[in-house]
Amino acid sequence: VTIAIIQSNRSIIMSAATPSTASKPLKLTSTSQTLPHGHLDYVLDMAFDYYGRRFATASGDRTVRVWDLNSDGMWAGSSLGSNGGNNNTNEWQAHRGPVHKISWAHPEFGQLLATAGADHAVVIWEEREGGFKSLATPERSADGFLDTNAGATNTGSSGGAGEGASRWVNKATLSDARRAVTAVEFAPRHLGLRIASGSADGVVRIYEALDTMNLSHWKLEAEIEDNPDSNEAGQRMSTVEHNISASNENMGVSSLSWCTGRFEPATLVVGCSSGRVSIYRYDDGQRSWLEAIRLPGHATSNGVPRGVLDVAWAPNVGRSYHLIATCGKDNQLKVHRVKRGRGGKSDNTEGGGSQSALVYEGTEILDQSQTWRCQWNVTGTVLSSSGDGGMVKLWKSDFQGRWKCVSEIVGDSAELAAAAAIQNQ
Repeated sequence: VTIAIIQSNRSIIMSAATPSTASKPLKLTSTSQTLPHGHLDYVLDMAFDYYGRRFATASGDRTVRVWDLNSDGMWAGSSLGSNGGNNNTNEWQAHRGPVHKISWAHPEFGQLLATAGADHAVVIWEEREGGFKSLATPERSADGFLDTNAGATNTGSSGGAGEGASRWVNKATLSDARRAVTAVEFAPRHLGLRIASGSADGVVRIYEALDTMNLSHWKLEAEIEDNPDSNEAGQRMSTVEHNISASNENMGVSSLSWCTGRFEPATLVVGCSSGRVSIYRYDDGQRSWLEAIRLPGHATSNGVPRGVLDVAWAPNVGRSYHLIATCGKDNQLKVHRVKRGRGGKSDNTEGGGSQSALVYEGTEILDQSQTWRCQWNVTGTVLSSSGDGGMVKLWKSDFQGRWKCVSEIVGDSAELAAAAAIQNQ
């Protein structure tokens, strides 16, 4: 298990943990590496590729960087050049505003990245071979951002400017959103080259590549609109409560995650700033996306929603049920259990065919401290969570189904001590 801790001092700590059995907790190894990430603003998101040998970072400085694991087991790009640029990473300006989210496609479709930005767009990037003037050794403008006029337009390059260096090419820009795009994720491989995006206008949009060999053409397949006017019990909120929610925290869709089960229809879990957590499933009979289950959300007292910060659907390896992790501004980390129901006749299915069902079984609260992000390992057996305290917690379920924190990985202890001293003042 490789764990990345993003710190406020513009560095990333890469730590490793040895695999564990059901009876033994994870053990941290002495292998760790601190990487100066080189961004001029906070890192808003990072994502590993399918094999875990590359990761990309998205930042508020409008740029994206890609890092590679070399043959020595070290992440390339740990040393900065004399001009402050990173000579060993891909870097390019991806959007005209902060880059909120980033996602890798399955390698079957090539080296593809999708980025979601505050400029209301999702951009599809493809890595290609060929050298040209590098943006990874950037010429900074007066405001400190990358000078995009110094290199090729809408591309980024790695290493030096020599022949054979890779570059990232803008293949498509999807700008149907009316507000900032806050979530993006490629679909599992068995669903084809599809991508889901969520935006602050409260809409989830599903795109499909018309031709995997020509990534310039994407079809808007569906739009799923969030209904912020109903709370978790399905009742209408009062006008006063709705106005408070809309004025303070109405940021639409905050996160989403695909179900990776190969024998399930296309299914998504969506978290919204209204506090709702909903599972949407594609219905073949109606040829549309329908809300299958509404899970317990994240809200405070007085009925005013506080919002969901992250959702993560666990990979399913032979289980008869699904696990979904959510965290929110109510300082709760939850794991929801959804049972895979047997196929039955559905009124919405043409010809009375079988339609698989999902049945909600229960929710367990794992943690009641500040949690911003949650993520599963590749087998869906270990859940990691992180907050603003510089610590990553690893959770595992025992043979009785009870979740326990088995490991805690701490970042820079000196930085944590300084932050604690400030809070105690």
